[in-house]
Amino acid sequence: MTLNRIVQKRILLLNAILLTACFCNSGVAGMALPFEAVYAVTINGKPRLETRISLVKQDEQWLLMSTSKGTRGLPRILKAGSTERSSGQWNKGLFQQVDYSQRSKIAGKKDQWTAQFDWPNGQVTTRHEKGESVLPINAGTADPLTLSLVLREQLEQGLTHFFVEVVDEEEIDRYEFKAGKATRLQTSLGCYQVIPLERVRQNSKRYSAGWYATSLAYIPVRISHGKKGGKEYEMRITSLVLDGEPVPAAPDCAF
Repeated sequence: MTLNRIVQKRILLLNAILLTACFCNSGVAGMALPFEAVYAVTINGKPRLETRISLVKQDEQWLLMSTSKGTRGLPRILKAGSTERSSGQWNKGLFQQVDYSQRSKIAGKKDQWTAQFDWPNGQVTTRHEKGESVLPINAGTADPLTLSLVLREQLEQGLTHFFVEVVDEEEIDRYEFKAGKATRLQTSLGCYQVIPLERVRQNSKRYSAGWYATSLAYIPVRISHGKKGGKEYEMRITSLVLDGEPVPAAPDCAF
């Protein structure tokens, strides 16, 4: 795998982890709350990227979108960036995606893959660099963006150990998650009660963890991903707009 491909995968993976809980109340109205969140991304503690995520309604469909771009260091020099989009509708309280696309670019090299969902026939067609794949899907199968809806539901229900199927180019992955006990965490927006969530990886040095603010629509305020003894990627929230209203700074944890 080339350096360009590795960096692309890291940027997109961070986005996928980041989007694991962006909705608050039960029912369609709560989950369809428009928002825009901005995050600063560091690599081994050094600022390197910015990620912006938004959810908006367009006519009768909803669009969930994530964009990242290099702001400093090598990612800026290589003009690293990525865009993910997932559109769909609500059906009996569940979000059914219609299509999904993921595009990235670094040092002029582009990479992309797309997915078209056929729920009546229980399958998804993906198009990627190796060709085309037709994969079986079940109710609750997510793409890397709508994974957020499935995880948010599990956290809201208080589940602490669960699995989620996710479409990933030419295959369906099965992710395992474990949630911890609520705690307080200091952020740039103030002090918030958060639920820690970890993706479980068997026999791997890699780790992924996030902290989700229960009073901020379960939006993650901090994300860590990396490899023991290797690079660490971290995302921290810098601003948030919920339903058209900027979220003001809360008191610090010291108060």
